[in-house]
Amino acid sequence: MVGPSLAAIAAISYLLASDRSTSSTSTPSTSSTPRVKSTASKLLESVRERYVRLNSAPVRLRYTDHVTFSFEGDTSALDLKAAAATSTSMAMNSNSLHGLSDHEEIFRAVSQTHNCSKPIAIYFPGLDGQGISASQQFGDLSEKFELWRMTIDGSDRSSFTELTNTACKFLDELIVSNEEKREVLVIGESFGGVLAPSVVLRKQDLVNGLVLVNPATSFDDTQWSTVGPFLTTMQYLKNGNNDDGSNDFPTPYSVLGGLALALTVPDLTQVQQIVGMFTNVTVSSVDEARETLSALNDGFGVLEERLPPSTLLHRLSQWLPVGSMFVNSRLEKLKTPTLVVAGTDDNMLPTEKEVERLASILPNCTSKKIAGSGHFVLDNRVNLTQLILDSPINPFPRKKYDPILDWEVPSPEVIQEAIENQVKIQRTLVSPVFISTLNDGKRRKGLSAVPGKENRPLLFVANHQFGGLDLGLIISGLLEERDLPVRGLGHPVIFDGMGGGNGSPFAGGAPPNGATRPSLFETFGAVRVTPKNYYRLMQTGQAALLFPGGVREVFHGKNEAYQLMWPEKTDFVRTAAKFNATIIPLSAVGAADSVNILIDAPDMLNLPFGLGDRIANSSSSIVAARYDGDKSSELFAAPFAIPKPLPDRHYFVFGKPIYTNEIDHRNRTSCDAIYEEVKNEMNRGFSDILKAREKDPYRSSLTRIAYEQALGRPAPTFGMDQV
Repeated sequence: MVGPSLAAIAAISYLLASDRSTSSTSTPSTSSTPRVKSTASKLLESVRERYVRLNSAPVRLRYTDHVTFSFEGDTSALDLKAAAATSTSMAMNSNSLHGLSDHEEIFRAVSQTHNCSKPIAIYFPGLDGQGISASQQFGDLSEKFELWRMTIDGSDRSSFTELTNTACKFLDELIVSNEEKREVLVIGESFGGVLAPSVVLRKQDLVNGLVLVNPATSFDDTQWSTVGPFLTTMQYLKNGNNDDGSNDFPTPYSVLGGLALALTVPDLTQVQQIVGMFTNVTVSSVDEARETLSALNDGFGVLEERLPPSTLLHRLSQWLPVGSMFVNSRLEKLKTPTLVVAGTDDNMLPTEKEVERLASILPNCTSKKIAGSGHFVLDNRVNLTQLILDSPINPFPRKKYDPILDWEVPSPEVIQEAIENQVKIQRTLVSPVFISTLNDGKRRKGLSAVPGKENRPLLFVANHQFGGLDLGLIISGLLEERDLPVRGLGHPVIFDGMGGGNGSPFAGGAPPNGATRPSLFETFGAVRVTPKNYYRLMQTGQAALLFPGGVREVFHGKNEAYQLMWPEKTDFVRTAAKFNATIIPLSAVGAADSVNILIDAPDMLNLPFGLGDRIANSSSSIVAARYDGDKSSELFAAPFAIPKPLPDRHYFVFGKPIYTNEIDHRNRTSCDAIYEEVKNEMNRGFSDILKAREKDPYRSSLTRIAYEQALGRPAPTFGMDQV
């Protein structure tokens, strides 16, 4: 849309603030404070120089009178004269190539500068048609990709369809000219985020990946279709000229347009940088004041110079509404792997909402939200190249993703987002109480007694509460209080289907470098529960969370609350002992008291009218979690239960750590003893909590929630002397 490309015009000062090379070369005045003269002049000079650089690429191929494609990479190894001599339609102009057709030799010459080793990237700009807002990204992009940039001059009056046809023609010629098949990425920013998918929809057989940066596919949800044409009417309000034809003041169009963009383009950080540049500026003479006003006048003029009112009107009325309608009606057909980069503080477009919509519609989409960034998202805080390399659309060969070794702890921003969006509501409802245990068996409120990161693996062994919905509470609690990433071992159904765990902040999904975006479950380190995965987690010294009771405990019966339903085998202890792991028993209480179970799971199979048979068939189609059992040994069927109006308070007791460093893992008797010790410690936790919670003054949901909402802090619980 208008924004990213005009951000440089509307907020000229910010462009300089984000351009380290320019800000570092500002010439100080004789005083200790920078002069307005040098600052204002350099701001304007830098913007104009950027446009000059964008329009003076050595290799520019003309496809219409108004549309060119420029090669943005290093041309030092490119033989321009030889390339021109072999092309029947090339005209040499200084050190540049301009072609009308038959660009095959140029494409080949460019590809030979890197021995056809780089994948191709094509960038489509915003409404200004230049791509100045992404210019800071071109250097890194051209290091990894053969980068081509589309340029549309201000006189272009083609339709959106004609513009798409031109881009498709360039793509066809570029691909055909390459003797070796290479990966192709298409990048579209703002309006380019509408043009790019329009091209890819026609050429899905040629394009391997699509990147949309603050795409204007949400144009219909904005007021720009009204505001834009209104601004263009300002062209008819002209200022009076001086005797020499000059004008001391900017036109109403440039002022109102610039102000509109200045209010919507910069984010808070960018505004702070702009303000910071000028707070130390002083004007010491009338001449300096006059020059400053003149520079600002010229600065506003850049808007009218680069995007005249008639051009803006045409693009707002003929490109954006037509393009967004065409693309939005066909999103489901866009199978190309897509990365959507979105600034969460975009004031020009509803981008934060739009990225969620696109992620839900596009069949193969990964999203990356840039917290605190606005519509001008591609500044020096973001590395678009790295975002691409870290995403599923990375075109470079890479080793197969190993979920045990290659997983990385989510960033603090991702952790906080998951907690705010998913875990917070659950915390509000159940107000979890965490209790940990010292080596001498004494309890402490909180998780301070839980062993931290050590030079040995950690194994948390827990009961699986009814419904299995407390995983997010456990994982987030350990991350926040102990900075301890713990990797859950999950049932195969979470990874193979039946919703993929979308309801839980840490459930379901595909590997991070797979064809689809990873779920939060795997983002936070969960892996399929298999002997091999468990063994490797212990072998590599990681922390794991195991539920030995599995599905049987999750779907327990009416009179089975807080009973361990574990297998007789002690294999998990033997593996833990082999790698000297520390075992932490975890007793969880509360979920079973939050529902009324009316029909137990086995009895569900006896329901009439074929309902029982359908449940049995569904259960038999699900892969069992236990590797040494068959499908019939694990009933994957939920009991018929009705949730209570408000859930009971949840309590989590992390028991006394059990050390295995002195246990011989080959000694079955010793491992059996540890197994019983773990169970006993967990049962002690159940017993202690079930008694102590009777003295919790805020166990009642209504009282507890009212207290916490009123005071904004967790409600207190029983004293530790009760456990």
